[in-house]
Amino acid sequence: MYLNRLKLSLIFFIGILITGIIGFMVLEDLSIYDATYFAVVTITTVGYGDIVPKTPAGRLFTCLFVVIGVGMAYYTFTLVISMSIEGRLKDFFGRKGMDRRIANLNNHIIVCGAGKVGGNVIQRLQDEGEAFVVIEKDLPLYEKLCDQKVLTIHGDSTLDEVLLAAGVKRAKGLITALSHDADNVYVTLTGKSLNPEMTIVARADRAEAEEKLRRAGATTVIFPSVMGGRQMVSAMIKPVIMDFVENLFYNQDLHMDIAEVTVHPASQLVGKNFIENDIKGRFDSIVVAIKRGNKLITNPPGTQVISAGDIMIVLGQRTTLSKLNELASAE
Repeated sequence: MYLNRLKLSLIFFIGILITGIIGFMVLEDLSIYDATYFAVVTITTVGYGDIVPKTPAGRLFTCLFVVIGVGMAYYTFTLVISMSIEGRLKDFFGRKGMDRRIANLNNHIIVCGAGKVGGNVIQRLQDEGEAFVVIEKDLPLYEKLCDQKVLTIHGDSTLDEVLLAAGVKRAKGLITALSHDADNVYVTLTGKSLNPEMTIVARADRAEAEEKLRRAGATTVIFPSVMGGRQMVSAMIKPVIMDFVENLFYNQDLHMDIAEVTVHPASQLVGKNFIENDIKGRFDSIVVAIKRGNKLITNPPGTQVISAGDIMIVLGQRTTLSKLNELASAE
């Protein structure tokens, strides 16, 4: 808004100045140099000194020129000052407020890189309602994220101090989506050393980078090109299944989701089987699998007893899944 107003005011200001120069040349018979001098000292209210309007028409024109020109000059000047002060104050207080919100984050996710892959990560985290902070080195991209009210830190995510500023020691996870494998390895290594308990998901472009990322501490390594290829093949030979999965994960209007429900030791679910807990009837949800330690139990029967620490993979409505999650974590 301010920028458009400034452009318009500058156009009018220059137009008035040119009009003044031409007017003084015609009415006062002045050279272009004298007319320019006359117009500038008039519009800046400095005073004439050695040159004054002599003809009645020139004096009348000067009166109009003073009122219009000085008014426009004052407006343009105050607009520039206002933009400077308000812009800096907005940036200062906006940055301070964002820093406070980042400092208050706990059990959040850190996203390193907001490029093509990172941008999609950010969108998905927003859809899921997850607390997260982004680290971005590119200044225009950082400013764009700030304008979108995304918690963002401008800096190099390979540096310890930047990760610490993002609350790496309080974070539950880190997603490194930088464009170079070497940078992702470095971020993974640094993040794991600062918070050994943190889950790290790393992007890789080359197959040989996977082993390095896992040695550095990555929990999961994702190849965007491989995942894209798999999706394309699935869309070709299994279009209905592909459409269902896409809707399940990414269609917010479907109101269905697949969730990981961790069963705490004090939960009422512990020690009872699926029939006794009646998860299907009470929560209208289907338990697809159970992760028990390193073992994955797929399509568990109704007689399967739920144990403390089980991670149930459940398909159902978002509202009922949240209620099941509350029951599983209740003490």
